[in-house]
Amino acid sequence: MVTSDPRNRQVKHYVAGTLVSQYEAALPLFDSGLLHGKLVWSAPRLIQGRLFRLQDHLDKIRHSAELNHFPVYPSDEEIIAAVRHTLHANEMFDGVHVRISVTAGDQITASMDVEAVVNWDGSASQPRILVMPEYRDAVYPQDGISLITSSYLRPGPNMVDQRSHDNNQNASSRALFEAKQAGATSALMYDDQGFVAEAAASHMALVRDGKLLTPYVRCSPTGVTRRVILELCERYGIPAAEADVTAADVDAADELMLLGTMSGPVGVVSLDGKMVGDGKLGAVTRQLYQLYGEALLNPSQGFDIST
Repeated sequence: MVTSDPRNRQVKHYVAGTLVSQYEAALPLFDSGLLHGKLVWSAPRLIQGRLFRLQDHLDKIRHSAELNHFPVYPSDEEIIAAVRHTLHANEMFDGVHVRISVTAGDQITASMDVEAVVNWDGSASQPRILVMPEYRDAVYPQDGISLITSSYLRPGPNMVDQRSHDNNQNASSRALFEAKQAGATSALMYDDQGFVAEAAASHMALVRDGKLLTPYVRCSPTGVTRRVILELCERYGIPAAEADVTAADVDAADELMLLGTMSGPVGVVSLDGKMVGDGKLGAVTRQLYQLYGEALLNPSQGFDIST
């Protein structure tokens, strides 16, 4: 069951310079993000006054905006100022999921054509920054979760570049619903070539004979947690590589894990009703969970919002 910290009822959110409550109308009907999904986003964690790997998240948002041909895009400094203002106004310091979104701006008519993203005088419409912080704990239990294999496929890069992190998440939402209907936590999704793309809301990795493999990023947005895990593997001598991961690789895995912002690496103990490995958290998963937790608290990995 999805729940929310009761403190979130009082949190104020940032919409283009104005702080509003959770359900207060603040977005114009002709905002391009609302009309045609021209909205890109990412969500760092606030840990003890620092935003973990903020620059990676900002780069992810900017790259997504470029893929969606935003006519104008705010600077990192503008986005950081909006985030800092929002967190200070809410007196938030720790245990916060900070969703940062940018829309392409307002449109003069409901057209998918990016040329509609202008003001009535023909001048460029300014992008709209949204900051939505929430108090949030880890979304997955750390003693292991269950997955199914989704019947839904992730579209391939031959259709449209899937590395954009935007509001077009229908395939993932349907896969997650499918998992919940089956009594599972989440779902693995394959691409049309038969390779694992990602899980419904996270990247994934497997371990076999002590080596970690994670799918190439072709059919999903890039993942900050995935990047951190690969860095940790390199730093601490854990064999790791990107690969075309097949169903046979998944079936033969000793360990499976999801890699998400709010949980880090979380172990998968069953897939499609069958035990993964011995049905317990594996050694590599436990090691990476500990190393990831240490990274979260490392000041060099976070952006200080106090100044």
